[in-house]
Amino acid sequence: MKKVNSKNIQIDIKRHSLAHVMALAVKELWPNVKFAIGPAIDNGFYYDFDFGNKKVVEDDLRKIEKKIKHLIKQDLKFEKTEINVSQAIEKEKKEGQLYKVDLLEKLKKEGEKKVNYYKLGRFEDLCRGPHIESAGKLNKDGFKLNKLAGAYWRGDEKNKMLTRIYGVAFETKQELKNI
Repeated sequence: MKKVNSKNIQIDIKRHSLAHVMALAVKELWPNVKFAIGPAIDNGFYYDFDFGNKKVVEDDLRKIEKKIKHLIKQDLKFEKTEINVSQAIEKEKKEGQLYKVDLLEKLKKEGEKKVNYYKLGRFEDLCRGPHIESAGKLNKDGFKLNKLAGAYWRGDEKNKMLTRIYGVAFETKQELKNI
């Protein structure tokens, strides 16, 4: 089990923030993508996407990485807002984000009244947070997208298979090289 200290918390926040930057990069490359979840994990992060009929392949990872680095250079701010869960459900339905609707309906059933969104450029995501202040605080040489995998929505094989994009992320380029 990972020892909890402020350094671990800071890198986890950066990894989670990188998941959001990757989601924005993917949205810019594939505007019709549907978003599921994107947490920080040991050594990195991932995000689950529904690309519809589009097949994303390993070669696309370099294109996404390049877009992420471009977004980091833009130093976009993470902007938090809080809205009523019912409004959030309507917002996501309107945008066709069925996985977010599913998450929100579960939260509503559990008694949540309000939810947080984090906006980064043209990407706004349902998220508990926290995040770094801006994408420019990320080291553009401290991460690498390293793998594609399939993942069933909510881990249930009866649900749709999504595309999971994994990345590794560290504070420095040297730490990344050492893995």
